[in-house]
Amino acid sequence: MKNNVQLLSHLNQAVVKNIRGFKLDAYLIALEGWRRVLTLKWYKAESPICTLDKVGSPVLGNFFSLSSSNNTHYFFRSRGDLVENKTVRLCSNKEKTKEILSRKGISVPEGQVFNVMDNRILEYSRKIGFPVVIKPKSGSMGKGVYTNIESEKELKDCLSDYKSVYRYNEVIVEKHYEGNEYRIYVVGNKAIGATNRIPANIIGDGEHNISQLIELKNKERKKNPYLAKKPIKPDYEVHQLLNNSGFDMNSIPSKDQLVMLREKSNLSSGGDPIEATDELSPEIRQLAVEALRALPSIPHAGVDIIVNPDEKDKGVVLEINGTAEIAFHVFPLRGNAINLPKAIIDYYFPEVKHVAPNYCYFDFNSVLEPLKSWATDELQVTNNPIHDFHQKKFIVSGKILKVGYMNWIKRQALRKGLHGHVKKIKGGKLEIIVFGNNEEKLIAFKDLCYKGSKQSEVTFVEELKVQNANKPVVKIGFEIFT
Repeated sequence: MKNNVQLLSHLNQAVVKNIRGFKLDAYLIALEGWRRVLTLKWYKAESPICTLDKVGSPVLGNFFSLSSSNNTHYFFRSRGDLVENKTVRLCSNKEKTKEILSRKGISVPEGQVFNVMDNRILEYSRKIGFPVVIKPKSGSMGKGVYTNIESEKELKDCLSDYKSVYRYNEVIVEKHYEGNEYRIYVVGNKAIGATNRIPANIIGDGEHNISQLIELKNKERKKNPYLAKKPIKPDYEVHQLLNNSGFDMNSIPSKDQLVMLREKSNLSSGGDPIEATDELSPEIRQLAVEALRALPSIPHAGVDIIVNPDEKDKGVVLEINGTAEIAFHVFPLRGNAINLPKAIIDYYFPEVKHVAPNYCYFDFNSVLEPLKSWATDELQVTNNPIHDFHQKKFIVSGKILKVGYMNWIKRQALRKGLHGHVKKIKGGKLEIIVFGNNEEKLIAFKDLCYKGSKQSEVTFVEELKVQNANKPVVKIGFEIFT
């Protein structure tokens, strides 16, 4: 089955190449602000200027600031400084969050906190009725969550596994609700995007066995910048669920047959992010907004809601994530990408709403090198000067390989404040693309292409029309491709 997906044209594979994990969330917002001529600075994780609560181990590339002429805001991953630290800590305490939401009239799952060794867990599960869910009181990324536990024996097995694998001492036992689970991202008073996170699965074609279908699915995921490093791994959980469904890895599902491989919808273990904003009812969107309003000082965050498939205007709020991932909204496996970075920058910097971002980008990993080497504590990215820029493309022929010509061209471009690349193409020729604000410099660059390095001998420089010259996606700086 082929997935229909429409990604944002200015955020292609090249732009986010080799940026993974939570760094991708940070880069997406930083890039959006930088493209709109905000000043961008990155900081060491240990920098005292970064007063935002750190979630997990400090990692270089998560902390940055954006500034306009009269406004500066600091960010950790996707979270800006308008989200207060006390609220982030509150959101990490799932039970406390539920208590506040419930008092404000927000529908939440029935549940209670227990020490994982407490024998009353079984009694309480009987009281609220199976199926139930157990999950850490404080946790993230789906770790330690066991869903749809349908019997006392299964509950005992899950608790035994939990104790052997995880170190969380307190767990929440709550009622399991059937329905579709959505991560709804709210900014201000609006639900901007919603993703239906579906547990790892494959769809039969009547030809390939399950092992082969998983391999094909993983190849598809590799094409997605967010999912590239999140393959489906056939572990014990996958084999067990297949066995319970009457399958094994050699089974050949019939055409269009859906085979579930996991019960948890965790994307890092192979789940599918399906863009689903348009299928949400106005009531569910408003529920997400009201859930955020119920907590203090949290103007944007991810809200997890289970929606009843039979009553699509009713839902249950599972939790609120103050430092939510946004990359899977931007890079869904199916559906249209949601431009969350734009919504967040618009909220923090309304003064640049009118600024149309260009499609330039910078090399994230190269920019961070000075911080990584401890050469500095903070680093300002060169301001984005490229608006209404012009672009030229030249094909150069002659004695131009292994004579220092490519390095010479790079030096000339950088001296003149131009950006682009030079690369080898067929026939021993070179392609040179240069762009910048000053059209006169670009016109004169053709003469430099003819001049070349001391050992080179240029016979001809052909100027070609650049496709999509008005809005190309281009990297700041000048690169050599051999």
